[in-house]
Amino acid sequence: MSEFLAMVRELKERSELTLRALEERAAARGEVLARSTVADMLRKDTLPRSELLATYLRACGVDDLEPWLRARERLATGGRVVVATPPAPPRRPPWRRPPVVVAAVVALAVVVLVVAAVVLWPEERDHPDAPDPTAVGTSQRDPAPDEKDRVTLHAVDAPDLCLTEGRDSTGAYPTEVAALRPCADPGPRVYLEPVRAFATIKWDHPKHGPGCLTVMHSGTGQDLLEPRNDCAEDNLDQLFRVERVHDETYRFVSLADGWCVGLRGGVAREGAEAVREPCGEETDQQFTVDRSLAPPGG
Repeated sequence: MSEFLAMVRELKERSELTLRALEERAAARGEVLARSTVADMLRKDTLPRSELLATYLRACGVDDLEPWLRARERLATGGRVVVATPPAPPRRPPWRRPPVVVAAVVALAVVVLVVAAVVLWPEERDHPDAPDPTAVGTSQRDPAPDEKDRVTLHAVDAPDLCLTEGRDSTGAYPTEVAALRPCADPGPRVYLEPVRAFATIKWDHPKHGPGCLTVMHSGTGQDLLEPRNDCAEDNLDQLFRVERVHDETYRFVSLADGWCVGLRGGVAREGAEAVREPCGEETDQQFTVDRSLAPPGG
């Protein structure tokens, strides 16, 4: 929890906003964020109330609050997620660019990434029911790529199948998701793009353009990964820690909750969708990252 609170404090420093400026930004949105309240929150070593944290995040310029609030909830509940069933909030359709990019969000990206790095694992290892992303005996955290790399991601149990564009085999989710298909089939170019110590899995689609694989947490696509054009470096659902399992085999740990990218049904077969699942020793969570097909310059 101490690391999470440290990064909440760091948000203010990175934003270069004074307490008065934060108060004024909140007031402009019709919200109350008293300077004394913020000062007290930043001084304490306890979790702020969800409502206060949300107001503070908005004032600092953070656009996507959900990953922050999920991280706070995990800490507040001892690493266990309290699942509610409200109607799914409106979601921007995949493969659509937002009309405006908020500069403040980009400026704060480094801060949010560190939240994901330090919050979601040390606390969880104290609770046996929480997923442990370092559970594989030989797994170790691997550095993110130094630069944007074009790659193919092969299923370790089926090297001829790669993670690329597919469909929900149940038909419940109507748009493109990440799934296994023959590596020789046409599909979007796949890139691992570094974001601090982490990586995004980015597609460059010949029709839809670039998009980042995003873990979905609700609705008919829950636990699937879909490409979204609204890539954001502060979106924990688009960020992954690349962990070496052994040799050239890796797994991808979502920074939003510390769970791993695996395959629906646990079997590497054509059409198997990528899903979010608790990390473990299962080989469906393991991929070979092949850079050999990347042309010079990516």
